Amino acid sequence: MTYPSKARLTDSMAARFPFLPKGQKLIADADQPGLYLKVGKSAKSWVVQTEVRVLDERMRKQRKTVRRAFAAFPEVGVRDARAAAKGELAAILAGEGLSKPAAGVTLGVAWDLYRAHLERTGRSPATVYSYRNAVQAEHLLGIWRDTPLSDLATAEGAARVAARHDAITGGRTHEKHGGSYAANGAMRTLRVVYNWALERGHVRPDPDGWHPTRQVTFNREEARDSAMTRSDLPGWWAAYQGIENRVRAEFQLFLLLSGSRAGAIATARWEHLDVAARRLHIPTPKGGKARAYDIPLTRPMLACLARARRAGRMYQPALSREWMFPGDPSKSKRGQFAGHMSLYATTEAKLPCSGHGLRHTFRNARVWAGVEENLSKKLMNHSQRGNVHSGTYGSREGLWPDLMDAQTRISTTVMGLLRQQEQGPRRSAA
Repeated sequence: MTYPSKARLTDSMAARFPFLPKGQKLIADADQPGLYLKVGKSAKSWVVQTEVRVLDERMRKQRKTVRRAFAAFPEVGVRDARAAAKGELAAILAGEGLSKPAAGVTLGVAWDLYRAHLERTGRSPATVYSYRNAVQAEHLLGIWRDTPLSDLATAEGAARVAARHDAITGGRTHEKHGGSYAANGAMRTLRVVYNWALERGHVRPDPDGWHPTRQVTFNREEARDSAMTRSDLPGWWAAYQGIENRVRAEFQLFLLLSGSRAGAIATARWEHLDVAARRLHIPTPKGGKARAYDIPLTRPMLACLARARRAGRMYQPALSREWMFPGDPSKSKRGQFAGHMSLYATTEAKLPCSGHGLRHTFRNARVWAGVEENLSKKLMNHSQRGNVHSGTYGSREGLWPDLMDAQTRISTTVMGLLRQQEQGPRRSAA
């Protein structure tokens, strides 16, 4: 007998279908979509079948065919089977009886995946470090390394995250570290990692649309006025000369003369220095490889690097072969030691201005030296988007002589102000 694939089933028709010697046959009912009569070797039964959208083990959306037997024939006739099929199909679409997908990755696993993505796309080591510190430090988000991200993307989870933000802000998670900026930075990291994992299907979205930072009220942040004035520079110079670790001293001076970000200079290698061309190549600055640039080197900057090389050979002979500013592995306090100078590990007295404050001072120095703003932006590798007259379309190579001249004027101005006390009072014109 030939079995139709689809027919308007009746009790008499269902009774006439003979059993099969092996296997089974499904006959769809033409009147009730999703209802089938299944004929086997020794029994006939009613089943429903439909497609549902589910998440696989990697949290990716896919369609799945679900089939479920719910009654036997002839115990349940066609009319009753049609009525019951509607309820069975509704239950399947509502998810009843379906195996629940995994909750998804933990915060720690999501960070490992995101870090690999950052490294593949050439993001700067400083960017990677800032995210890693937020995720792994116990006083920030490290307490949730083994927590599924989906647990934080609920009403209860978001409340826990908001409470954590308040605790970090108030300095209650660590006696020395914390504050409003640290709290905001940790929450931004959590938001970035969660959104990235969600977009790629590594975490199951909350049905009510919750995300981890939904209840966080971010602290107000104001631009930090950390730049030095002209009159501050002689005192800074005196403090610079008194630093025992001369590698760190020259590192700070180079930051002041170049206006560069500390992370980019801390990871500078000798292989990227071209003394003859007076260039230092920065391959992975903030923004990644796409923002790579060259720093024009003035005579004071070259002299600074020469002193750093001599000091490095005495301080860390092996590491100084690769790194311009080698670090001390015994003083590394945060994460894995990479070989270069840490931005944080120092027991010496701090300079009156250091780190990003020196970058702000460089920006002031370009005004003192009369350097055009678009040239100073290129020297500092600042973004120039949004204004076609800002220098965005100017070739950096075509402007190289102008950049070198601008850098020279700034270096001359800064070094003159640093050493003004050594030069003594100027004679008044007769």
